[in-house]
Amino acid sequence: MDVSSFYARQMRRWWRLSLFEKVILVNSLMLIGLALAGLWVTSHNLEAHHYLIDTSFIVFATLLSLLINVLLLRASFRPLFSLLRTIRAVSAGETDTRAADTPSDSEISELARAFNTMLDQLETARREQAMLILQAQEEERRRLARELHDESSQNLTALLIHTEILNQTLQGLPGTIVTEDARARLRGELQYLTQLTQGTLENIRTLALQLRPGVLDDLGLLAALRWLAEDSRKRLQLPAELKLEGLEDILKEHHRPELYETTLFRIAQECLTNAARHAHAQKVVISLRYDQQEMHLQVCDDGRGYDPSHQPVGLGISGMRERVALLGGKISIRSEPGQGTKVEVSLPVSMACTKDAAYAW
Repeated sequence: MDVSSFYARQMRRWWRLSLFEKVILVNSLMLIGLALAGLWVTSHNLEAHHYLIDTSFIVFATLLSLLINVLLLRASFRPLFSLLRTIRAVSAGETDTRAADTPSDSEISELARAFNTMLDQLETARREQAMLILQAQEEERRRLARELHDESSQNLTALLIHTEILNQTLQGLPGTIVTEDARARLRGELQYLTQLTQGTLENIRTLALQLRPGVLDDLGLLAALRWLAEDSRKRLQLPAELKLEGLEDILKEHHRPELYETTLFRIAQECLTNAARHAHAQKVVISLRYDQQEMHLQVCDDGRGYDPSHQPVGLGISGMRERVALLGGKISIRSEPGQGTKVEVSLPVSMACTKDAAYAW
């Protein structure tokens, strides 16, 4: 038992040596062994076969030294080869891959830990940068929506008022100043101008709401989803059924960062747009539920569906996956031709409820 324990300790001590120390130690032992073997050969009377023995000894010693060095270097470089495979995987896009920590070689193990630390720092920086970009996008959407509502809408409303004033003034002019034909022509032009202004005003209001609905900032996620369903029914001619039972009190109790609610809203908005424009669906069901650990959003449509293996990934789907990944969530998109599409999103509540995360976002 003592001998086996001593042997095990010596083997562990051997594997903890660096590659340089292993090579120096093995080659030193080989030189000592070869020197002792050469001393034994020269101390015996082997004059008859002196040259044959010396040549064979040198060839054997050279081959043995080469074999031992190859085996030693190959065994020592095995963790380095594993690290190289990890680097190639990361270069190919598998950013979640990490190098294995090898306690048998302190230098390569330190290199692997440094590489993993660098990858973690790069991933953290990428997530922070992507969050800042998303936040900047939402801020720009909010600013544009405010500008459209406050500036353009007010100007168009003033144009409508002045058009109505001109119409009333035209009606009050005596017939000696304006003939009936000219009056009718001007009245028709003013009516067309009024309709064009009203249509432009309605389009600007719709665009402002799509950019950043004020109900999301003022009343929260549930009210925004209800507005989204109503907008889908009116603008896209697509009925959307909501299943949000029992969430009002739950969402009031837990703090939600702005980006958390914005992510769920944007995903639902993108799903409705895809269902109306590409899937030609007749009905969409949006359900939101809470299970103490995750918030689950599910959007199902009865459209024509598609084959994900043959359909290229568009910007909309890529944007949804990027938003979910930034919050540490999961997204699943299942679809078959003629069977509709189902999008399921799960976001961890722990990230949504932390105030530090909310401030960071």
